[in-house]
Amino acid sequence: MNVHTILRLNSEPCIQFSEAQVHQLIMERPREFCELLERLYKAWNRNNDMVTLPYKQVFSTHGTKGDFRVMPCVLNFEGKFIKAVKVIGTNEEERIVPDKICVGRAMLLHPTDNFVQALFEVCSLSCFRTAAISVLAFKHSSPGLLRPGIIGAGRIGFYTALFLKEWLGIREIAYFDLNPRRGEDFKFGVSLIGRVQALAFGSVEEISAASDALFLCTNSPIPVISKKMAGHIPFVSSVGADADNLSELAEDMAEGRRILVDSIQSLSMGDLKRWEEKGLIRRDSVMEMRSIMGPEYRPDTKTLFISTGVAVQDALACQFLFDQSSLKAVLPPGKKLSARGDGVYG
Repeated sequence: MNVHTILRLNSEPCIQFSEAQVHQLIMERPREFCELLERLYKAWNRNNDMVTLPYKQVFSTHGTKGDFRVMPCVLNFEGKFIKAVKVIGTNEEERIVPDKICVGRAMLLHPTDNFVQALFEVCSLSCFRTAAISVLAFKHSSPGLLRPGIIGAGRIGFYTALFLKEWLGIREIAYFDLNPRRGEDFKFGVSLIGRVQALAFGSVEEISAASDALFLCTNSPIPVISKKMAGHIPFVSSVGADADNLSELAEDMAEGRRILVDSIQSLSMGDLKRWEEKGLIRRDSVMEMRSIMGPEYRPDTKTLFISTGVAVQDALACQFLFDQSSLKAVLPPGKKLSARGDGVYG
């Protein structure tokens, strides 16, 4: 007998997913995730009690750019009790980790014993679930539109192009980015998806004039589009202004459009927060995504979809990735898969 036996120092099984592995898994089944997300929002429309969704907690430090957020959620969906918490930081300082706007980990908890059974690096996970909810809003708000444009050719822009092609069958996608190198990288990445063409535009004005839907995926501190540029466009999605120091939409974009959000929590920061504080919009006039997922809904108006990220999508994404292949995760040094193949033991 030793101290390990006396104190019962047993490890908890946990699989770790790197950002590259998260990307690989979503690339293998992009349509499957979108369909799962759609089923979740339809089920949530029918049963509000299936989701426990506290407001995200946001913590900032005086004198340092950025913040970190704690985002918990519990889902009872399709026979699974899903528990997840994401701890995500906005990496605006970039002192240690370059070129990643968000950092941190998402944790998938065991449904009964509550240990962390899987850890996911959050950047790609956050980007693909953001793109997926944006494309879902597009599908249900504006069916029949075939000329989408993407402003911001980064990670979210790439996954938006992926889901537009793999789920909705769109094979021609316009794009614009202020950074020419990023635009070239985007075009190359889209070419790897296969059977889809990426068309470069030289300005926001040009891509707005050529598109019947716009997906804003930027980290801009000032508005990217206004009513003058995009007033004719039936569908606009804004997913980049997820902090109070970011903005993608001029105030006049709130005029004459139905405002759709993935969750009412999106009014807690960014453009929507400023608009509500100024009295430009009323909270009771904003529609939640799940409310348009019923059979009785008929799209008949211009839509402005705004998302600042909500934990229900993270929880679903974690469970989806875990279910796809827990065995594909890279094991830390000195770790072995359990005999059951369901985790990592020390």
